[in-house]
Amino acid sequence: KKRRFQCKSCRSVTVAETSIVEKNCQISNLVRQKVTQLLTEKVSLTDIARRLRVSTSTVYRKLDQFTFKKHYDKLPAVMSWDEFGFKKGELAFVAQNYETNELITILDNRRQTTIRNY
Repeated sequence: KKRRFQCKSCRSVTVAETSIVEKNCQISNLVRQKVTQLLTEKVSLTDIARRLRVSTSTVYRKLDQFTFKKHYDKLPAVMSWDEFGFKKGELAFVAQNYETNELITILDNRRQTTIRNY
C-alpha cells in the first residue's frame, strides 16, 4: 500500500519512495518484470493476473507496451490470417507467416481500412 507521511509543522503530505516501487505506484518493479516474462510464454492473461495477484487490466497495460521489432517491407510468399475474440463482442485480426509460423501482427479490429493501412 502507499505510505503517506504528513509533516507536523507545515502539514505537507509526502509519499514514501523506494528503489523497489516507483512513486505513486503499488506494484513493484520485480512483479512488472515477471508479468513481462510470462507474457512471452504461452500463459493466459487471467492466469498471469491470478499467479502474481495483480489485476487483469495491469497485465493488459503491460501487453500494450509490447512492440514488434521486425518491420515487414514485403509480405511472405505464403501467409495465413484469422480473426479471434479479443474483447467481449469484438474481434481482432492476426496474421502470420504460414511456413515458419512466425507472428506478423495482431490488430485491434478486423476492419478492411485498418488492415489496409497496416
